[in-house]
Amino acid sequence: MKRIVAAVAFACCATANAQEAETTVQAAPIAAPETVTAAAAPQTGKIVVYRQGAMVGLALGCPIRYKEREVVELGRNKYAELNVKPGRYILTNKTSSVQVEVAAGETQYVRCTIKMGMLTGRADLQYADKESFDKQAHEFQKKEPLFTPE
Repeated sequence: MKRIVAAVAFACCATANAQEAETTVQAAPIAAPETVTAAAAPQTGKIVVYRQGAMVGLALGCPIRYKEREVVELGRNKYAELNVKPGRYILTNKTSSVQVEVAAGETQYVRCTIKMGMLTGRADLQYADKESFDKQAHEFQKKEPLFTPE
């Protein structure tokens, strides 16, 4: 008789524990889709700087600087990708500058062209768009930047 009472008591406790566990599992919070989406959103943008393969200024490089530090020097048919935090960046060289605003997940394009000068050519920086870059992208070689602007 003691064994039957013990078995019934054990069965009741086991059922109660199973119901508690089920309630606990059901009560566990589920992450909202907005939280997952916000965490997956990119926190950086990109600046693509490139130089086409024109014959003008064949022997000249196109140095790209940020805050007076050289980020990359581009030769003919070269490009570099700068992964940056969202914000405003002023890229310069000896003769020109361009201000670029980058938002999270956005890519901006800057083209370096060599213009004729009195004794030598000069590098000129200008805004560009994705289509202009994509027209000759198959000819470009990627060059790694010396540092990432912040």
